[in-house]
Amino acid sequence: MKQRLKLASVAPKLLETYAEDGMTLDQLMAFTVNSDHERQEQVWDALQRSHNKEAYYIRRLLTEGAVRASDKRAQFVGIEAYEASGGAVMRDLFQQDDGGWLQDPVLLDRLVAEKLEREAEAVRAEGWKWVEVATDFPYGPPTDCATLLASLSR
Repeated sequence: MKQRLKLASVAPKLLETYAEDGMTLDQLMAFTVNSDHERQEQVWDALQRSHNKEAYYIRRLLTEGAVRASDKRAQFVGIEAYEASGGAVMRDLFQQDDGGWLQDPVLLDRLVAEKLEREAEAVRAEGWKWVEVATDFPYGPPTDCATLLASLSR
C-alpha cells in the first residue's frame, strides 16, 4: 500500500509519461526516492540527452548532494540524533537503501563537529595535554586506538 501511495507522489508529468509507455515501471519507481517534483522533472529532462536511463542512475541523480545513512559521519552521529535536530532523510521504498540519504550535509557536519568536540573534552578531562579532532586525517592515522596510543607514548 505504501509503495502505491509513493508512486502516486511522482510528478504528474512523469506519471503521464509512464501512462503513455514513455518510461518503465523501474524508472518510475526510482523517481519516488525524491519527492521534489521540479527535481524529478529536471532529472527526466537530463535523461533524454543521456545514454544511461537505468533506475540506479536516476536514483543517483536524485540523491546528489545527500549523504548515505551508511556514511561514517551519519553512523557516528546517529540517524535519530540527526532527525531530532531537524534533518530529513530520503528513503527508497522500492530498493535496499541502507537507511536512506540524509538531505542536509551541513547539519550533519555540524552535528559531527559538536559530537567530536564533546568526545575531545572527555579525553582532555583524562589529563591529555593535546587533543585534536577531525573527520579525516590527510596522513592516514593508525586504524585502532591501541596502535594510536602506542605511537603517542613513544
